[in-house]
Amino acid sequence: MLKFFRKIRHNLLSEGKTWTYLKYSVGEIILVVIGILIALQINNWNEQRKQSMQLNTAMQSIYKDLVADSVLIHNAKPIVDLRYRTIVALIKRSYATEVTLDSLINIMKNEFPVRWYSSPVYNTNTFSNLKSTSTFDLLPIDIKEQLSDYYTTLDEYKYRNENTLDQYRNHLDEFVKKYNIIGRLYDPNYKNSYIYNNTWENVDERDFTPRVAVLMAAYKVLYDNAQNELETNLENIHSILPKLEPYAAQ
Repeated sequence: MLKFFRKIRHNLLSEGKTWTYLKYSVGEIILVVIGILIALQINNWNEQRKQSMQLNTAMQSIYKDLVADSVLIHNAKPIVDLRYRTIVALIKRSYATEVTLDSLINIMKNEFPVRWYSSPVYNTNTFSNLKSTSTFDLLPIDIKEQLSDYYTTLDEYKYRNENTLDQYRNHLDEFVKKYNIIGRLYDPNYKNSYIYNNTWENVDERDFTPRVAVLMAAYKVLYDNAQNELETNLENIHSILPKLEPYAAQ
């Protein structure tokens, strides 16, 4: 093609058609510029198409992550709600005016739930990877803000739960050093166990009752926080999912 244009220019110059040559040269330059612009446009279109595909893929993955997170929450919520209701009921009974040392001992020996709570392992890798790329900037502002708030909230609750769990376990450790409330978790025959029953002989009321109050309060805080976590995260998921559905449908 270049040889063809060169031959035309050479013929025009040899025939003395300088003005025609100049017009032809300008036209050739314009054609080259147009060709470059078209090439750039095609390249930009391909880049935008590539980014759009990456964005759609990422959004589809995040959509699946949020759906999976909602399943985790629905699975965790019944047991969290049950344990919260249990500790509220036990605290109410423990603070009743007719409560005695024997009734408190019976509650702690046979009814106190003991088991602790850990946050679900939420799916965060997709968002973390997306946020480290330029594709994240392509997101609509409202979706970007909601996703950022959601994953920030996950981190905040994880930190809060770890702290409340540490506090509860510290109080539990101190309690079981003197009063065995964990034997029943390991042996169905615990009521006939010497190891289990020996710690409940001659219970010191002045030592026992404040320990019970502190341990129950710590347990309630743990599950109160767990309920808030699950309800807040589920509410956030329900708010975000409709905005991601157009991506998931592609």
